[in-house]
Amino acid sequence: MSRFKVSASDQVQKIAKNVSWKSPRVLGSLTVTLVLTGSLGFYFLTTTAAAAVMINGQQVGYVADSQSGQTLVDTFLQEKGEPYGVVAKTRDQINYENVRIKNSAYKASEIKEENLASSLNYYLEGYKVLANGTPIAYLPSKEEADKLLKQYEEYYSKSSDENKITSVSFLEDITIEKVSIQPSQMTSLELAYEQLIEGQVTTKEYTVEEKDSWWLIARKNNMLTAEVLAGNPGATEDTVIKPGDVLKLVTVEPYLTVVSQGTYSGQEIIPYDVVTKTDYKLNPGQTKVVTKGSNGSKIVTYSYEQRNGVEVAKKVLDEKIVEKPVDEVVAKGPSKQTVNVASATSRGSANGSSLVERALSFQGTKYVFGGTSTSGFDCSGFTKYIYSGSGISLPRTSFDQFNSGSSVSKDNLQAGDLVFFSTYASGASHVGIYIGNGKFVHAANPGSGVKVSGVSDSFYGPRYLGARRY
Repeated sequence: MSRFKVSASDQVQKIAKNVSWKSPRVLGSLTVTLVLTGSLGFYFLTTTAAAAVMINGQQVGYVADSQSGQTLVDTFLQEKGEPYGVVAKTRDQINYENVRIKNSAYKASEIKEENLASSLNYYLEGYKVLANGTPIAYLPSKEEADKLLKQYEEYYSKSSDENKITSVSFLEDITIEKVSIQPSQMTSLELAYEQLIEGQVTTKEYTVEEKDSWWLIARKNNMLTAEVLAGNPGATEDTVIKPGDVLKLVTVEPYLTVVSQGTYSGQEIIPYDVVTKTDYKLNPGQTKVVTKGSNGSKIVTYSYEQRNGVEVAKKVLDEKIVEKPVDEVVAKGPSKQTVNVASATSRGSANGSSLVERALSFQGTKYVFGGTSTSGFDCSGFTKYIYSGSGISLPRTSFDQFNSGSSVSKDNLQAGDLVFFSTYASGASHVGIYIGNGKFVHAANPGSGVKVSGVSDSFYGPRYLGARRY
């Protein structure tokens, strides 16, 4: 080996001695070699290896290499679906081509996560909930879609020891479909539930006509004056409107209707009657309670059908009296014009203001099927309870209450009058107490309890049946 190295060295020296270094040919070759070496060095210093990103055949920029490019896309899709617990997807064809480009060009066209959205088309896979063919919610999974419908059902149909629900269904035809949607369409379960409870808000424009007033516009559109004003922020009843003005009318309708059927069995109060007797030992107008009255009680069982918590049908199946009521006997001084001794059971006429004050004091009390006490009311149980406090005994059901008393026109309503509504094909299936200014207080439904509504609002206005005065 040593002899080989020596021999090779000798050969190189021999060749070097025989080369004419001053020869133009040799000098030219050396110059070309030096130039090429310098150019290659400069090229590698001013350029970089990269991968051109091609989306659907069109170059959109550069990444360091194909692996980092794919990681960038995967991270982007994951972050877009993360708020909904899914991973976004794309149908775009993504390819990478290895290139070497100038450093400045790479920096100018490097693709980063924040600008990938402008180049990549992406979507989420979710589930669409439809009512009669109309989409009402988009959710990430079938399980969440089912849970949404279940929660909405339970909002209007709450079972208990007294209330046995036999069936719950939707009035509308409900379908759930798997779909590809944009992230802006997707909603969380919590938000979708809130939107269903709030109902569908519809806004339309109304052009003021000659002789229009806030009240008349509300009347024309089956709304309350307050509801018309609410759709036009800043407006009050004193705000002047003139023909040609454009107002916004905002109404709310439910997306879904829960139909529930069942039987209710519970204790109800039997209000006592007030018996008055003329006592000539008393001065005219003077009264004295001779025997204090006390309410009785009974166990009532009835079947019912409700739609979003409002009774549309009701049938008493059984009644058992637990305790009979005791009449309250009141002695009353004679009137100035009367000298005859008289005795009678009186239903009298309600003191409207005190009756309304008492009714309003129960706002927020829960709705209980068949309820007639402060632990919970249904619609007719509420009116019967309030009237009994003024010494007026009403029939138990809304139908019988409508068939008693004196008929009152809608234009002549006074505080304390009973207002009735037909919430199904026919009949007085709902009742409340008129409080003035187009409003009434009533035991509405399990979701609301005792509340104030408008006689002419979007739901009750078209269902108004009539009024009675006692």
